[in-house]
Formats: sequence, C-alpha cells, structure tokens
Amino acid sequence: MDKERNRERLNKWKERLAFLKPWDMDDEVGENLEVKQMSSSDSARGSHWGGKKLSGREREKRRRYGIGLAAVLILLVAGSFYYYNRHRTFGGYVVTATGECLDIAGTEYVMLGGKIIKYCSDGIFCVDTHNNTEWSAAYSMQTPITCTRGDTMVIAEQQGKQVYVVNSKGLLGNFETSLPILRADVSSQGVVALILDDDDVTWVELYDSLGNQLASVKTTLQESGYPLDVAVTPNASRLMISFLTVDQGAVNGRISFYDFSSSSASDESHLTGSLDFQGRVFPEVYYADSSTPVALSDTGFEVFKGGSTPQERKAVTFEREIVSSFHDEDYVGFVFGNEEEDCRFEMELYNYSGKRVMKKAFDCGYTEIRMDRGEILLYDAKNCVAYTTSGVKRFASDYEKQVGYFGKLPGFRKYLVITNDSMDHIRISD
Repeated sequence: MDKERNRERLNKWKERLAFLKPWDMDDEVGENLEVKQMSSSDSARGSHWGGKKLSGREREKRRRYGIGLAAVLILLVAGSFYYYNRHRTFGGYVVTATGECLDIAGTEYVMLGGKIIKYCSDGIFCVDTHNNTEWSAAYSMQTPITCTRGDTMVIAEQQGKQVYVVNSKGLLGNFETSLPILRADVSSQGVVALILDDDDVTWVELYDSLGNQLASVKTTLQESGYPLDVAVTPNASRLMISFLTVDQGAVNGRISFYDFSSSSASDESHLTGSLDFQGRVFPEVYYADSSTPVALSDTGFEVFKGGSTPQERKAVTFEREIVSSFHDEDYVGFVFGNEEEDCRFEMELYNYSGKRVMKKAFDCGYTEIRMDRGEILLYDAKNCVAYTTSGVKRFASDYEKQVGYFGKLPGFRKYLVITNDSMDHIRISD
C-alpha cells in the first residue's frame, strides 16, 4: 500500500519537474523505493574531502583558512562602512530627544566635562544634555569672559573684579581682585592667571580658586610693553604673556615666558626669557599641552619649545588676511577669504609641527567656528555644518529653529543643538 502511494507521488513530481530533465528519474529510482539510513561508517566521511581522508593537521589548516577568510570579509565590510560613514555628507537629521530650554537673550554655552555650562550677565548654570539643572551660581557681571582647561573653567568680569572658578561638578571658589581684570586663563587644577590694570603698571597674577595669591609679575609699558593675553600651563608651573611694544612708532610683538618652579627661577621676576617679533602682534596665546606653547598672530602662528629657555620651534606665516582661527590640543586652523565666486572662504588646518594637514574651500556663512571632539563645527542662526579634520563635509543642513549652539555628542552621528526654545539631540542621516 505504501509502495503504491509513494509511486503515485513520484509520478506527480516527475510531471511537475519534466521541464528540467537533467536525468531519467525512472532509471534512478527503479521500481522499489527505499529510505536509506546513514550508517556510522557514512558519518565518518565527515573526515574525508572528496573521498580522501584528511589528517588532523589538514583539518586544522582548513579550519584556520575558513576563520581567516571570515575575518577578511568582516574587515572588508567594516572598512567599507567606515569609509562610507567618514566620507559621506549627510544632509538630514532626526531629533532623537528634546527638552524645553528658555534662556534669556545673550546666554552663552560651553561644553565642560560632558555637561553644558550656560552663563550670562546674571549667573552661571550647569545642566546635563537634556537641560536638567545640576547646579547654579548667581552673580552680576557686565561683561563676563571665560576660559576652559579640561574640566575646569574660569568666569571673570572684564573691566570688573569678580572671578568664579567652576568645574562640571560645581563651584570651586570665587573671589574679588583689587584691580580691574583685562584677561584671564585657568589651569586644569583651578589656578587662575589674570592680567590686572593699574594705570601705568599692569600686573599679571596667579590665584588659587579661593583667591589666595600665588605669584605676581609687574610689567610696565616702557620695560615690557602692554600685555594682550596670558596663558598658563595645565599644572600652573609656567606662564606665557603676549605683549605689544612700540619702538619709534613701529608696533611689534613680544612673547615672554615665566617659570614658577623654585629650581628654574632666574630671579625674583621668574622671567626665563623673551622673544621679539618686528611688525607682528599676537592677540592670543595658549598651551596646546604642558610643553607646547602657541601664539597666534595677525599673519600666522608660532610654536615654541616648552623648555626653560624660550626658543622658536616652528613659524608659519600667511600672505592672506585671516578671517577666523580655531584650535584644540592637536590642531590649529584658520579661515581666509576666497576669490572664487562659489566659495567665499578657504580653511586650512595645521598640526603643531607646522605641517598643513587639510585645505578646503567652502561657501557656508557662519558666526561661530570651533573644534569639538575632533570635528570642525560651523554654525549661525539658521545652519549647522561639520567637517572632519581631513576636509570631508560630514554634515550640512538648515535647522528648523533658531540655532544658539551646535556641538558634538559622544556616540555615532550624534550632535546637540540648542535653539531659542529647546535643547535637541539629533542624529544625522541621509
């Protein structure tokens, strides 16, 4: 009975597969249908290759070959995805999270230790990236100026006397100076360097976060020049000051270095040396790290050796007028005007060895430019643009609200946009 049923089923399948005809099914099956079970000897053929028995060494070799091939394929797929992700320009975005953010006009924003510092003339607020308040401090400053170093930030009142030192966890201290403040810098330990105005004399002083004076440098216009900017090393052991000098009507620049470690002080002034530059002015100085002092001029930049005796390490100058500059611990960048009609600007990026690592023409307008988590971010009230350090335009888009801040968040294609009424997490997309 079973044989008859099987034969009927076989005949039906023969009719269905007749168009293939790779072989004569009657010759293969015959009249008797049997179900063949795999014997233990047949299962042992798993150790054979094409009827040939493989040795243990050959099986291990083939296993390793398969693993290697799979690894190569995974690397190819991952490499292709990385290349696509790094060289693709994304023009869209998805808002993945949002929160209400109603800040007063004039509020400025700084990313500090994974938190957002919001400051204005009335006070400072620390919030997380969803705008939940962590801590706050009230003050009244006409013109607050700030500087950050790692997870530490100083807020000082320009032409005033108030100083606040904070990190992402809270207020480290606040104090008042006896003289009006011109410029400020801060170390990662919370030591503050201040330029203080005293009519014919200008003081550069170091304070801890509670206002205890640690060191003082007296400068005069006749001896040193007029101080434009000050920078302190991360551990607050050394100081760099940019001076403007005038010699027979010519405006020049001078960079002076000071060492406050007891073993390196040459005299009571702690001055270790100065370098003069004819016809060049340096409105900004900073330490890229503890051993890399950098000075930005109106025509380029200087990198110095960080030893006890000041020496030039690398000088880069430009013929074109600098529109903007930006930097982080690895790179310094400049924006110039461009003569091309379809590209109003040109951007160049340098490492601190003086090598140009990127040159890129672009046409987007901007009011802010800075480096954030290894990317170059530009934005104005309506647009957000991000470039990689290799010059790839990673993201460019109009934004649906008025933009007040654009920053990079940890994670894959994640950014933060603070608008006139919200704090938005976005993920860029095609």
